[in-house]
Amino acid sequence: MKNFSEKSDLKNTYIAIATMLLAILCVDLYMVVIKFLGDDYSIIQLSLFRNAAAIIPLFLVLIFTGEHFLVFKNTNKKFIYLSVIRGICFLLLNIFAFISVVNLEFATAMTLTFSSPFFIVILSIFFLKDKVGIYRWSAVIIGFIGVILITKPTSDIFNIYSIFPILTALVWALAVIVLKYIPEGNSTAKIQLYTLIFNVLGTTVLFLFTTGHVEIKSTEDLLLMLLTGILGGTAAILFVYSYRLMSASKIASFEYLGIPSSFILGWFFFNEAPWSQLFPGVFVIIFAGMLIIWRDNQKNKSININKKFN
Repeated sequence: MKNFSEKSDLKNTYIAIATMLLAILCVDLYMVVIKFLGDDYSIIQLSLFRNAAAIIPLFLVLIFTGEHFLVFKNTNKKFIYLSVIRGICFLLLNIFAFISVVNLEFATAMTLTFSSPFFIVILSIFFLKDKVGIYRWSAVIIGFIGVILITKPTSDIFNIYSIFPILTALVWALAVIVLKYIPEGNSTAKIQLYTLIFNVLGTTVLFLFTTGHVEIKSTEDLLLMLLTGILGGTAAILFVYSYRLMSASKIASFEYLGIPSSFILGWFFFNEAPWSQLFPGVFVIIFAGMLIIWRDNQKNKSININKKFN
């Protein structure tokens, strides 16, 4: 039984990591599209289309799993409240992330956004009662040093837009923590549907009460906007699935793999190579993430050895 349990845990770990990597790729790709569209359309307008179009992959999941008749059943107040909070989190997350990627170099914006694991570890301590020792605390401190090295708050490179990817990371961390409070009986598709409903409602209200929106200029732009929703909606589903398979503070470390991919995409699509701003801070952030992973592996080995001798 122990061997079966260990194999099952290992399988879940691999699935969680693979799902996380696919989700990160989707995020990077749809952020590339947002940067292309950001000069012609308002942030709120892009957010509305992204959120509304996210129903497409979610609808396919509901049909595939046969949950389309069940998602509105057995829903209590706690679930609704948590969905409202997650909806607001994703609303803010989209706005902060879009402001970041439109106004900063792509790799810089995305690298700072992927600093969220530190916030997840910290929030896990206070809200999920995760036990965090000296190694994880050291990783958090080292990671923040890496963020400071990249933003360079005392230099001429720093500007107000550098704060927005960090706000994105913080809001994303909060959304992950809220997810852990949702009972296991609720499926990934159901969680994402209710989150998306409140997200779209919030974005629609903002769209109606803000200005600067323009008519869509071409069919190509419309298709690109829909693509952001398809990729973003797919990423959200994959992230939920991944974070429900492993503890938040463990799987979060693998978000760092989005850093090299965002650098490659920024260079390929926008001919950006912000070496002087990203380095050495990016190495410091990655080192902090690897420290968390190494410590988790050491603890798991110790636990398995104790089980064998007990």
